[in-house]
Amino acid sequence: MIILIAATALSGSLVILVFSILIYYSLEARRQGFSVMRENLEYFSQITYLDSNNVTIDPSIEDTRALELPLVGLVSREGSLIANGPVIHHQNTITRSVVNTSGNIQLGNRVRADVFIHQKNPKYSIGLDYSEVRFRSELGDLGAWVISGEGETWMVCVHGHRSNRRESLRFSPLFESMGLNQMLIKYRNDVDSPVDRGGYHMFGLTEWRDLEAAVAYVINQGAKNIFILGHSMGGSIALQFILKSNLRSHINGIVLESPALDLNGIITAKAKALPFPITTLLPPIKKMVSKLVNLDWSELDYISKASEIETPILLIHSTKDQTVPVAQSDQFANIIPHLYEYLRLEGAPHAASWNFAQHKVESLMKTFISDIVSKTCSRK
Repeated sequence: MIILIAATALSGSLVILVFSILIYYSLEARRQGFSVMRENLEYFSQITYLDSNNVTIDPSIEDTRALELPLVGLVSREGSLIANGPVIHHQNTITRSVVNTSGNIQLGNRVRADVFIHQKNPKYSIGLDYSEVRFRSELGDLGAWVISGEGETWMVCVHGHRSNRRESLRFSPLFESMGLNQMLIKYRNDVDSPVDRGGYHMFGLTEWRDLEAAVAYVINQGAKNIFILGHSMGGSIALQFILKSNLRSHINGIVLESPALDLNGIITAKAKALPFPITTLLPPIKKMVSKLVNLDWSELDYISKASEIETPILLIHSTKDQTVPVAQSDQFANIIPHLYEYLRLEGAPHAASWNFAQHKVESLMKTFISDIVSKTCSRK
């Protein structure tokens, strides 16, 4: 009898434990994947030497990998700089060459690495004149930076998960040199933007309507050729737009950098890196998350819909991406009907292709855009 009571108590305790784990990881998955979280800037690295040519940093563990990229930004509360050149390791420090500085960054500053490189608006960051415009979406007015070009070709830039418009500024000098008009957009749930009822990042399921509104804006501005650049979740938004929007026929091509092509697969891959029993509990965790966030996981599987995409795509991903598995882009590249090229890099972190291989990435993007515009013009 005592043994039976003990067994029953143990069984009940296990049920409570499993249920608690289920609840915890469901809420954590919602928080990390979908909940809107504002950028909390932390500065864990420190400048130990700085002159006009070189900077030496005592890096945090979080910054070490980024600080070894061919091009990287260093940001303090006082200013910022761009570093490149050889990576020189000495004991616990890293020394890089200084490209330029802005603000009042100085010796002793606490800093953080930033792959976005540029910290403020286009004029402050790269000397390009721009306009802050508003465009109307279903939730209200959204903001965008517009950098005017010379012709009728536009690039609409869509930032990634918990990111902002700065993400695309690395590419702006290239687009400016090509004479493109640029529109770097905000979308729902961004800072100073309308918040939807759920208040979640939905990986394209809702945000595509904001991209549609941006495309409508550039059409009204006289755009004849329209391209989209989507980083990470921005790629998901671009694909959902292409699958759903009545304006998709206006799009000449899409550049996808480290696109989130199957959120279900991303979560599964991350769960496999965690200890038991998370993988065992993954199906009920996903079911609970789908209820909490109100989504159908299959709608976020863009790989299964790849054959429906008629727009030419330039796909960029890296084998070292620890956020979105490169295997997703490998699958996607084998299915989409109009793959222009798949640039599969070796060594770039998530959404940092430009920092890792600037000239290769820019050359390919330039060729992609020029080829398509040339073919479009020849058909007219």
